[in-house]
Amino acid sequence: MFGDWMTAVVVAITAVVVLIVPGFVVTYPLRLDLLARVAVSGLASILALGVAGVIDGLLGVAWAPWHPLAVAVAGATGAHFCAPRERRVRDGGERGWWIAGVWAVSAVALVAVTFAAVPDPARVSQTYDNVFHLSAVAEILAGGDPSSLALRTVIQPASTWAYYPAGWHTLVASITMVTGAAVPVAANAAWIAIAVGLWMPGVTWLTRVLLPPTRPGIVAIVALPLSISFAAMPYGLLTWGSLYPTFLATALLPTAIAVPIVVARRARREVAMRRWRVTLLGSIAIAGCVFALAIAQPRVLASWALMLVPLVLFAVLRLVRTEWGAGGARRRRAMRFVLGTGVTFVVAAAAALFVAARVLGIFDRPLEDRLSGPQAEATQSIGDGVISVLLQAWPTGVGLQVTAPSLALAALVVLGVVFAAGMPRVRWIVVSYAAVLVLFALAAGSDEVVAKLLTGIWYKDRYRLSSLIPVLGVPLATLGILGLVDRVTARLRTIRRPSRVSAAASAAVATVSCVVLATGGVTSAVREVFRMPVANATTEVVSSAQIDLMRRLPDTVPADQRVLGDPWDGSAWSRLYGDREPVFPHVNGVWDADRSLVAQNLPALLDDPAVCFALDRLRVRFVLYSPHAVAGGDPAGNLFGGVHAAVEAGLFTPVESSADTVLYRIDQCGPLPDPTG
Repeated sequence: MFGDWMTAVVVAITAVVVLIVPGFVVTYPLRLDLLARVAVSGLASILALGVAGVIDGLLGVAWAPWHPLAVAVAGATGAHFCAPRERRVRDGGERGWWIAGVWAVSAVALVAVTFAAVPDPARVSQTYDNVFHLSAVAEILAGGDPSSLALRTVIQPASTWAYYPAGWHTLVASITMVTGAAVPVAANAAWIAIAVGLWMPGVTWLTRVLLPPTRPGIVAIVALPLSISFAAMPYGLLTWGSLYPTFLATALLPTAIAVPIVVARRARREVAMRRWRVTLLGSIAIAGCVFALAIAQPRVLASWALMLVPLVLFAVLRLVRTEWGAGGARRRRAMRFVLGTGVTFVVAAAAALFVAARVLGIFDRPLEDRLSGPQAEATQSIGDGVISVLLQAWPTGVGLQVTAPSLALAALVVLGVVFAAGMPRVRWIVVSYAAVLVLFALAAGSDEVVAKLLTGIWYKDRYRLSSLIPVLGVPLATLGILGLVDRVTARLRTIRRPSRVSAAASAAVATVSCVVLATGGVTSAVREVFRMPVANATTEVVSSAQIDLMRRLPDTVPADQRVLGDPWDGSAWSRLYGDREPVFPHVNGVWDADRSLVAQNLPALLDDPAVCFALDRLRVRFVLYSPHAVAGGDPAGNLFGGVHAAVEAGLFTPVESSADTVLYRIDQCGPLPDPTG
């Protein structure tokens, strides 16, 4: 176990390099300090991954890890010509080695809390969503289309284009190619890399951007340990889902919030020629944030807008208050700004409504009949949802398990809210935080139409909404520590080094929070999600015995044939473990006529020649079968009943077996026709 995890740590470190290096190339011409460079580089890397994937798809080229570097070089060239000419930014008093040390220790604590009860890094999240995610990675590695414009064709085989964000999938494929690690190990390494290389520096940089710039070094040292202290993020989207693309997009969210704030501040300070350069580069950077989030998971764009709208409104009110009374040109400028902002909001709202109605189809059926799945069903009262936020006690997604409250952390967040309410610079954060709190409480505590309407863009999913709380919770908790230490110092006048006290307080709170997470729900929830039975899986996707049989598929199934099976019993991962394409790579999809026919009417091959013709076109002569269904099966009913009926009727010849998993051969249709004939 220890040796496997040490190898996985090397893979995870390499994954951080794969994740960050393309972005470093893009940001090289920019004058950024340590945290800003790492945070912005991570976002730029995801953008480069996505653009490279789209280009590969359009050209019909198989994915390769160096393709994002080519895109990054083009981006760096543009940044060089757009960036204002200025001296290299100094780190503003930051003690780089201290920050690096705190970062490393916090990263180790994060990994320990998450995977302490997972004995093997090759284990997978045995969850519904992960069936598709790992199948999609396997498809890319097999030469499939890596484009976000076409990734969904994995489960819509009759379509040429079908959008699904491919940022996470191309990242895992790159890690696998660079390290030679198996996809499950690469997926776990990617989770660590995203948490350590995107989330931690991103939310720390956002904290430093938001708080007064008097002590940037100590702000970073305080915020870094707090970034791993919230159960809702980064841990919650692993134990529920597992929602890897949403996790990636949420890890990018702090940087995507910080970028427009920094751009606006810089543009206000600059004059003449330098202002247009800053404005141009800033506009490109903000557009890059939008596209990076779209490549990771576009629904997080709604979260981005939700958190920034209060900032924009506060800025408009401040401008009107200061400029209106001046009259003349200043008043006219204020009127133009207000009018432009209003038009922008109207256009954005209309675009969002169009996407919701036409693309997402949110109004295709009455809301009373929608958003009623396990992620959306209310399991508590609205008041209990508010208490969950106040106590930092979060649902894990494993049954009804809720993490133990992190009371010290919760107290700091409340203190931060109190301090922020009295600071005009950051008062808007309180409004944004309250908005997320209300949406989470509605999603978790109400099944009424109003709750569904307000939270539908997040699938009325309490876990997606709870993951937004730490985005502003980390800055608020940091403000709570710094504000409290400042006030105690002012009263006692005996504390000579308040920065050290602040750092020690952050370390203490983070330590207590990590202990609470490890003993109060997170570690045990991860263990449950990654549970791997030796044989006879029940609600899991696969067992060890089933994986062993799939690894032997190349010994029996020719390389040009697909494997048929009910994807709910784990056969969807035949390519992941056995290098043989499954007919059904996910538990749901928009299947073509041949796949739909064999899914429901496979036993009719004895009487209906159409079934054998469909199997011929699909290149199928083997069935992989296990008598179980992930998560208890499809609540909408078994759409693959023909596979079960044919196997249970004894129509096929057993070829290989491992525990309760059997590989059958279909003899009734004769040999497959020569594909070249």
